[in-house]
Amino acid sequence: MLPRENDLVQLSILGKGEKPRQVLLPEIVSRSLITLRGDEGANDPVFASRKGGRLTARAVHGMVKRTAARAGVNAAISPHWLRHAHGSHAIDEGAPLHEVQATLCHANVSTTSGYLHARPGSSSGLKLDRGVFLQ
Repeated sequence: MLPRENDLVQLSILGKGEKPRQVLLPEIVSRSLITLRGDEGANDPVFASRKGGRLTARAVHGMVKRTAARAGVNAAISPHWLRHAHGSHAIDEGAPLHEVQATLCHANVSTTSGYLHARPGSSSGLKLDRGVFLQ
């Protein structure tokens, strides 16, 4: 069941390239993330390094690689694959390209269009008016 609109919370996060982003999440997910952070301040990381600071890109990359290895997933995986999967799946589920562009903070929609893929069993030809071909 999808959450109702009033069950959504907008969080401000630092994403790829240290860019601030506004992310809309189900309230239960945002509550869980805030609980993970504990009594830390609003600007403190939810997922802290062992030394208590923010995780570096290198640390996240290492965690993804180790987790993939334990799960038997393709060793070439990277955090960017997860980002790409999010964009691709969102488009597959009907999210408009401009919305995915905004969510991923792409400056140009041509970057986001790289997340479009040919899908077996689907073709733009199937969307044509069949009456055009009748005599």
